[in-house]
Amino acid sequence: MCHHSRRDMMKPRNPSANGHGAAVSWYERRPLVALAPMEAVTDSPYRRIVRAIAPEAVLYTEFTPARGLLAGAERVWRMVHFEESERPVIVQLYDNLPETLGEAVSEIGKRYRPDGYDLNMGCPVRKVASRGAGCGMLATPDVAADAVRHMIERADGVPVSIKTRLGIHDKTQVVEVAHACVEAGAVQVSIHARLKADRPKVPADWDALARAAAQIPVTVIGNGDVWTVRDARRMVELPGVDGVMIARAGIGNPWLLRRCCQALAGRELDPLPTREEKARVAMEHLRANVAEKGERRGVLEMRKVVRNYIKGHIDSKRTWMRIIDVESEVDTLAALEQFAAGPEQRKHEPRTVPS
Repeated sequence: MCHHSRRDMMKPRNPSANGHGAAVSWYERRPLVALAPMEAVTDSPYRRIVRAIAPEAVLYTEFTPARGLLAGAERVWRMVHFEESERPVIVQLYDNLPETLGEAVSEIGKRYRPDGYDLNMGCPVRKVASRGAGCGMLATPDVAADAVRHMIERADGVPVSIKTRLGIHDKTQVVEVAHACVEAGAVQVSIHARLKADRPKVPADWDALARAAAQIPVTVIGNGDVWTVRDARRMVELPGVDGVMIARAGIGNPWLLRRCCQALAGRELDPLPTREEKARVAMEHLRANVAEKGERRGVLEMRKVVRNYIKGHIDSKRTWMRIIDVESEVDTLAALEQFAAGPEQRKHEPRTVPS
């Protein structure tokens, strides 16, 4: 018997799935591969890049402050903006007040209709967690459940999910919180397999993830240390885990999400991208970033992403050093163009700016 079968019998069925070809909601997709919400990374320009390369992936907005939206901050509203081509896209929000989260959902609904709203209960940053938002909400399951209820009440039928960690100090803490949120109506739970204080260098605890996931009666997405296709395959073999959420490994690497989707569906994998394809997509991303944010911000924000696009080649470091030494779109594009040509060809070519 499949290790998911008993638990799957507990799951609420999606009323839109009728067995006659009707589309299922994003959270019931199998395989389910998601790009994790990341501040200054999973913005609209990058989501469009990922969607073009990994059409089956579920995408999240950046980690967005509900109060900033209600205050009318233009910068914060840009964080939840998305194009139709990005769907399915989930808007992730954080705050410590259930009423504020509900109001933010209502205001978003007046402008957009995302495919889901996600409550962040995983951010460990002190200024967020210390006031009971992000990871801080793990300490108050009743508040978390109330937040989910307020979000659902204002969501006009759009599903609400949660993203959390294993706990603050106790790796079993997530189970109580998840059950409270599921009772309140959450349709899906993403679990980052670390505690609040765990830094990225601390290995994700997949055993604790599996123990928790097996006790949660809705779709569970596992998050933490998914760096390769092999990692994704191993994670979905854990009891109770229905999909994978890729964070750091997905920065500047949309091909990983595509290959994970293919692998988990049992399909043949596309080959790894060539340096020419990496450079082409990085240049496309840079142009989109500059068009949306202006040249200076668009170029500077791309620096950490570009490093991931080009890594793994003999001249990656040299290209990276050149990129961080310039601040214009033209110069950054020139560096990527030369990277695309390869280290041997570059020795014999003049340093020209691409037209």
